[in-house]
Amino acid sequence: MAHCHSSNSGIASLTSKPGVKRVAVMGMPNVGKSTLFNRITKAGAFVGNWPGVTVDLLEAEVELDGQKVEFVDLPGIYDLEGYSEDERVVQSFFETYPVDLVLVILNAAQIDRQIRLALQVKALGMPAVVILNMADEAKHFGIKIDEHKLAEKLEMPVVLVSAKYGSGYAIALHKITQELAQALLRE
Repeated sequence: MAHCHSSNSGIASLTSKPGVKRVAVMGMPNVGKSTLFNRITKAGAFVGNWPGVTVDLLEAEVELDGQKVEFVDLPGIYDLEGYSEDERVVQSFFETYPVDLVLVILNAAQIDRQIRLALQVKALGMPAVVILNMADEAKHFGIKIDEHKLAEKLEMPVVLVSAKYGSGYAIALHKITQELAQALLRE
């Protein structure tokens, strides 16, 4: 069962819960972060088709493979080193709260312009899974992505999904569960 609430006071209301893994969901605006967040958590994050819709941090707790996991839907950002209000919220979140895994959601049809976020997360040394959303659109535009080769180059798991239609969702959930199991081993 998922519990979701919006934090009106920003990140100050998020607290660490013993035995609960934290997964941050991040990406640029309009890449389907909230759609994926809702699909995973069965929660009701508002989904809109315009930049900056995720102003407050939404969190939802679910059980994955017997492990309690808190997913946090972060505001859409273009750069982890940027200066916008949303970028400062995300920077502060990562500086303030321990995160066991980062889901870097990218638009598969715009990977060339968005891959920088995944590289920034990697540079910070945070465990991550890159989720290339809108794989159906990329395919429609003739874009072919070898997720295994990309995962090898990035040195992090990469999954092709369509959050809107649910394709690749089971594989993404499996990768998330695997990475969280690895996080337990690192402790």
